[in-house]
Amino acid sequence: MLVLLSFIITLFIASQCEAQPAHVNEIPVPKSYSIVNYAPGTYSSWIQNLPLKPDKIIYSYRGEVVNNDIYNIFAVVKMSLLYNQDLEQSADYCLRFWADYHQQTDKLDELYLLDYNGNKKLFKESNRAFNVFLRSAMLNTNSYCIKNGCDSISESDLKPGDMIVQNEGSGIGHVSIILNVCKSEKSQYLYLIGFSNRPAQEFHIEKAMDAYGKQGWFTISGYREFLKNNLDLGTPVYRRFIEGK
Repeated sequence: MLVLLSFIITLFIASQCEAQPAHVNEIPVPKSYSIVNYAPGTYSSWIQNLPLKPDKIIYSYRGEVVNNDIYNIFAVVKMSLLYNQDLEQSADYCLRFWADYHQQTDKLDELYLLDYNGNKKLFKESNRAFNVFLRSAMLNTNSYCIKNGCDSISESDLKPGDMIVQNEGSGIGHVSIILNVCKSEKSQYLYLIGFSNRPAQEFHIEKAMDAYGKQGWFTISGYREFLKNNLDLGTPVYRRFIEGK
């Protein structure tokens, strides 16, 4: 029985490891589309180059495999959870990406996160270690804070790193993140979009079904419809962290 179970687990893991791209910008675009490039060193470019796991297995903060039947997984971002508690959910990964970008590009003097009321808090004024500053923000920030504290943007201006925020009246909400954008020869746009969820778990890129997009990439109207059908936690709005503020 143990040998059979081990064989089944091995087959499952192998099935999740087939020809996975190593980075976000290596996920193929539909025919006649090309990736929209952003200046090297910017947050959007950093997001486009996030590394991906060689499998599609999502782990929770408990170290347990998340039942992925509820998702249609394109890929899972290769970024292990920092804390052994139910902390790194959808809004928290927004903070994690934004903070890690500043740390990895030596821009910590420009890093700000948000408090409970959505006010910007500068890392350089916090007198805290990086992980302590980030954890404090995760404990006190949610989708409503991001909705209130980040800059509003138009649908026509969406780019990697931008957030699709759902929250009504400070209740339970959800935040998705755009990871890549591609454009057709006719100036039609498609998006790679992902999220973490509850309980705290690794961040994955959701693969669009044909009704919501094209070859796994979402149209923005398709993603709004996807949210309405699967994560109906409020009318989506678009928000952005602004570099250098």
